[in-house]
Order: sequence, then structure tokens, then C-alpha cells
Amino acid sequence: MTITLLDGVKLDGFPVEQLYPCWSASSREIVADDFSVVVFTEDATGKQACWWLEGGEYRASHVLSLEASVRRRLLMAMDPVFWPLATGVLGAPLPPQAGPSCDTLPEIAVNELSGSWLGGFAPHTLLLPSGHADSGEALPCPNGRQIGENRITALLAAQREQGPLIVSSPFTALPLLAQITFRVGAFSVSRFQDADTVFYLIWNETLPALRPSFYYPDAPMLISDDPAAAMIPGLILGWYARHPEHVSLIRDARPFRAEDFGVGQAFGLRPSVPDETPPPPSPKAAPSFTIPQPPASPSHPPASGQRLKSRIKSLFSRR
Repeated sequence: MTITLLDGVKLDGFPVEQLYPCWSASSREIVADDFSVVVFTEDATGKQACWWLEGGEYRASHVLSLEASVRRRLLMAMDPVFWPLATGVLGAPLPPQAGPSCDTLPEIAVNELSGSWLGGFAPHTLLLPSGHADSGEALPCPNGRQIGENRITALLAAQREQGPLIVSSPFTALPLLAQITFRVGAFSVSRFQDADTVFYLIWNETLPALRPSFYYPDAPMLISDDPAAAMIPGLILGWYARHPEHVSLIRDARPFRAEDFGVGQAFGLRPSVPDETPPPPSPKAAPSFTIPQPPASPSHPPASGQRLKSRIKSLFSRR
């Protein structure tokens, strides 16, 4: 039986005329130069797999399985797409001009390419377990930068709730609002930018008991207990390559504002309590920034005000 999407494809020198039962070819796309990829789908499960072709010849079923010389040619052909992303948006502010994308390629193919390409671009990414940060000691990064005491521990305690995702920067302790949050595979990824420094928090939706992973591309360093942690950098790069709209989303992202934390809003939802006295300020050392507080109002119960102050201090105080 001849399969239309495999017309002209040869495996071990012979035309491909049939597939394994329950699998069908779902797409065939040109990748770069003389390389193309065929994506197969298992009918019952939706599971996908790739065939990588050079010319009309089958080469491998995964980029990592390609012969070294063939893989080198393929990954070098992807430099125009991945290089601007890896040196720009992945670990640094957006470059002045957006580079090319590969948004027409299937997700599975881009993820294989991006993970393999990034393995050559940043082969010495430091992977640490989350427990490494629990000592509270300052953490030196491979690029020479240092993260202050207890800051990673606090960052990995971040909880996702309704409303904006706000964290304290591990580098400056300033409050940061997630610029964008996107889903790639089982991961929910949030990008943060502190001046010229970019980092990520990543949650695995299938493993809710895990703390988030922390990825700092410029180091490069990844702190994670996730069994699939090694895939995270490539998946993020692949998402950028497939979604050129990331440029406008990041450029339009607004910085943290005090009202993102609910200041001036939660108070108005409480019943009035007459003759109350605002609680005294905590003797704890003040952080390097201040969040303006609204004037005391008879409608604020002291318990609510104290909880809000404690929340602000605990999240943004320097550690």
C-alpha cells in the first residue's frame, strides 16, 4: 500500500509502502536545506513520533539518533532561528528586531530540534536539586553572579493563586510581576525580568506536589527536582520558536504595580470597626523599597491590615 505523505521516501534503499499497525502519517514538512520531517500519530492514543529525512532518505526517528555529521548539518541549518532566541529572549531582554521563527513546523519536531540545539549552545548548564537551596546560604552562579541568602528558598515557595503572579527577585529582592505565562507540554512556564536579567519559574502540572523549577539561562543554571528537568530549557526555547507573538506579549507586559498586591482593595470589603487603632509597625528592618499604604480607615479591621502587612514583609523583605 502506498502512503501519500511518504511518496518518494526510502528506508534502507527501498520505498516505504506500509507502516506499523494503528499508526498513520499526519504531516510532512520541510525543515531547512535538504531536511524534512514526517510526523506519525498513533490512532488510539494520539502519541506522536518523527522520521527525519535528508533528501528522500530516512535518517533517524529522533534528532539525537542521527549520525553525528548529519545531526551537525541539521542543527547548523537551524542557527538562524535558534541563535537570536538563545542570545536574546531566552535569557536576556528582547533584541531590537525579531528573528525568524519556525511556527509552521510541528511541535514535536521543534522540541527535538530546540533541545538538541541548546545542548550544543549551552552544554554545561548546572542542574541542582531544590534541596541544595534549603540551607539558606548564598548561591554562587556559574556566570559569577551570586544569589543572596534565603532568596532561592523563598522563590521556590511561590504559590500560584488567582490574580497576578508576583515574586521577589532572587537577585535584587524587588517585587516582579510575571511578564508572560505559557504552557508547553506538562509545564506551566512564567517569565520574569529584573532589569537585564531574565529567569523562569516552571510548574509541572502532572506533579503538583513538586516545588517549581528555577531556570536562569544566563548562568546557565537550573534548580529542579523534576524528573524531566533536563528537557525544560529546550522546551522553552522551542515555544519561543513556534510562537513569534511572544515578542508583542513581552513588549506589552507591564511592570509590577502596588495595586497588583491588592493594596487599597481588600480593605474596602471589610465591615467597619469603630475606634480602632492601626497596629504598630514591625521592628523588623525595612526592605530597600516601600509600597505606599492608604490612610487608615474606620472600615479596616486590624486583623486584615496586619495580615496584609505580614504578607508584604514576608514576600519582599531581603533575606
